[in-house]
Amino acid sequence: MPTASEVVLASIPASEQERLLLVMVTAPEGTSHLELQQQSFSPGIGWYTQSRVQIAPHQVAALRNSLGNLGRGQAAPVAATFRRLAPTSWEPRVVHADSA
Repeated sequence: MPTASEVVLASIPASEQERLLLVMVTAPEGTSHLELQQQSFSPGIGWYTQSRVQIAPHQVAALRNSLGNLGRGQAAPVAATFRRLAPTSWEPRVVHADSA
């Protein structure tokens, strides 16, 4: 029985043991959607998903438009901490790779 495939589009670290993933999920029949996945890290388990929120296409557009307006005077003033990415010590690592 085929299962859905997931492609991580972005990983946003919250701390050393928590992160938020933006994931493209494709079902076996070819339909796809975006998800936000909140993950935690446990030394004995690794990264695991705590919760998932599916994002509808119109919600993606609304979110993108909302974030795109920040700092341009078209949205409510935003604290400077929300306008810049903070440097992170998180580095991606390969947990599993298939050889060719």
